[in-house]
Amino acid sequence: MKVLIGLFLFLFIVELSLVIAGINGLFHSKTNIIIEFIVAFLMLVAGIVSYKRYRRMNKLFEDIEDEELRMTALIQSMPDFVCFKDGKGRWIKTNDFGKELYGLQDKQYIGKTDRELGLVSPFFKDAFEYCMASDEDTWQKAKTVRAEEAFFIPSGELKTFDVIKVPNFYEDGSRKALITIGRDISQQKLAEEKLVKQEKLAVAGELAAGIAHEIKNPLTSIKGFVQLLRENAPLSHQNVSIMSSEIDRIQSIVEELLALSKPQTRLEESFSIHSAIEYVVNIMKHQAYDKKVELFFEQSDDSSEVLGDRNQLIQVFINLLKNGIEAMENGGQIRIWTVTRNGSIRIGIQDQGTGISEADLQKLGEPFFTTKEKGMGLGLAICQKIIHEHKGQMKFQSKLNEGTMIFIDLPVFTK
Repeated sequence: MKVLIGLFLFLFIVELSLVIAGINGLFHSKTNIIIEFIVAFLMLVAGIVSYKRYRRMNKLFEDIEDEELRMTALIQSMPDFVCFKDGKGRWIKTNDFGKELYGLQDKQYIGKTDRELGLVSPFFKDAFEYCMASDEDTWQKAKTVRAEEAFFIPSGELKTFDVIKVPNFYEDGSRKALITIGRDISQQKLAEEKLVKQEKLAVAGELAAGIAHEIKNPLTSIKGFVQLLRENAPLSHQNVSIMSSEIDRIQSIVEELLALSKPQTRLEESFSIHSAIEYVVNIMKHQAYDKKVELFFEQSDDSSEVLGDRNQLIQVFINLLKNGIEAMENGGQIRIWTVTRNGSIRIGIQDQGTGISEADLQKLGEPFFTTKEKGMGLGLAICQKIIHEHKGQMKFQSKLNEGTMIFIDLPVFTK
């Protein structure tokens, strides 16, 4: 551009000299003088226009260089992995973090795809292949994607990154560029795993304390009767029955703990939740009658089905109705109803029992928490576990002396 402007300036001076020469009489033709003058003027205009264009382009290049410098400074200052790729997956630019991470400090990476970089840095071949698949998934979704990606580095350390990928498209919808930003969360993951282990130990400690407390009482009774046997004192039939009952109680505690802790084999079948509730009402109505409790089941008109294990859900309903009956010492009514909405079926169970205080309501479902005098506090924990395994939710509402209401929401099965 500078050479072109210099050429225009040189030609302008030549033409201007010719005009001056014509004016001084060196040329006799006025026409030639006018032509030379016009040419000189045009040369001047072209030179000015070219100069201004040069200034604008020079300023544009300077701005681009400044912007590139600022962008480079920005991505270099980031403590994260930053990478720019074109629409064909070729690396355009990455920061020092990325070069060091993949061992590309002294290697030519610009213009290469992930697969080609896998040949340049073979240790990360699998990681690059996964990146290609992840990039393609982002292009297909045509929106910002966030996920965790983990891979080993040469030191043997497992690196985990919180990765954000942003696709850019041209106006015609073709692929333009892909921006990838990955934050190293390896230490955070280790801290989370450590915290989970600590929580498991804490839960195990609480569970052990609960087991010891629950089993201690029947063991104390059995120990006392064994002591009587040592002293050769005869045991009455009643004492033997108590010992047997206490042993059965220990066995019941252990069985419920096993049901709560180990994974259960669950059938996957669709069935009518209404038929399951009707079955429970029929087998519980005699126990309810003995306690002067009436059971009312208000079934909705639809025939919604759920997917899961019918026997396990029957176990839940039996446990909940039993709790309601035992909470109504003076008799009353228990109302059960169902309603289907927004792809889920809600089962409501309302009793007229003594109710639960606000403080105790927050603890419902915790292992070994119970408001019963002889309860073990495992029934509701098992119920919640079963409902959770069926992708459902169970909620409680209660006030002292006003009864308790239970809501169970289960997804409706769609064929």
